[in-house]
Formats: sequence, C-alpha cells, structure tokens
Amino acid sequence: MSDALGDVRLLLERQALYDLALRYARAADRRDYEAAGALFTRDGCIEGFEGAVTGSAPLYRLMGRDGIVAGLRGLEQFEKTFHQVANQLVEVAGDEARGETYCMAHHIHLVEGERWNRTMAIRYQDRFLRAEGCWLFSRRQLVVDWERDAPLAGPPRD
Repeated sequence: MSDALGDVRLLLERQALYDLALRYARAADRRDYEAAGALFTRDGCIEGFEGAVTGSAPLYRLMGRDGIVAGLRGLEQFEKTFHQVANQLVEVAGDEARGETYCMAHHIHLVEGERWNRTMAIRYQDRFLRAEGCWLFSRRQLVVDWERDAPLAGPPRD
C-alpha cells in the first residue's frame, strides 16, 4: 500500500508543478506581472537563451521577484501574447525538483500598421523549490529553439 501511496503523492507533486507552469503562462498573457513574480522564490531568476543552455551565456537574466516583474513588463511591446504550455517532464526529490516544460508562445505586434505573430518554440529548463507552503520556481531558463515572425492572416480583430 505504501508504494501506491507514494505513486499518488508523486502524481500530485507533478500536477502541482504543471499547474505552476500554467499559472506563469496565464499571468504573462494577462499582464499580471506581480502574480508572475509571486510564482518564484524571493531570489529566483529567469535566464534567456537561444539554442542550448550548455556552453552559452544567457542573453538576459532577471533576478529576484522585483527583477522578474520589471523584466516581464517587456511584454508590453506586444499587443497580445498567448503562451500554450505543452508537455512537462519533472524529477522530484523531496522539496526540490527539476524539469523541462515545453511552450509555444505567440506575440502579436504591429509592423507598419499590420499585425504580425512572432511564434517562439520554447523549452524551459526549470528548477523548483517547495517554499512558503507551495511549489515555486527557483530558476527558469528560457531556451528558444526557433522562432518565426509572419503577418497574421485575415482582417484585424478587436
């Protein structure tokens, strides 16, 4: 029975970590930067990379909750965003976890009065910590595998 109980606990932990990724995407798309920052440990960070993390310096680093909130305000340059969280694999070890979370992110912006969609294939290399009574990100390394910027088809919508 204890093996079954351990399996259930692991499933619940994995669901909580997936929910954390979903809450981050929702906060970014709703421009609720404070909510996004609250999903990180006090000294958490986001680092951005193009391609592999190994052997390359980050393009940017947002440190601490205030730094993360300030950095996420960069999304204001886009009319709308849509982050779709997909598969996530995690390894849980007590109050710490590591994982990889896939995301397709759409960033709607204007180019000479025309709406364009910058689509990014993202793989987050995540580290999690159970703190303050819940799972939080301690580090998100945002890896952009590819991106495409193209005009949106059809008439503009409000």
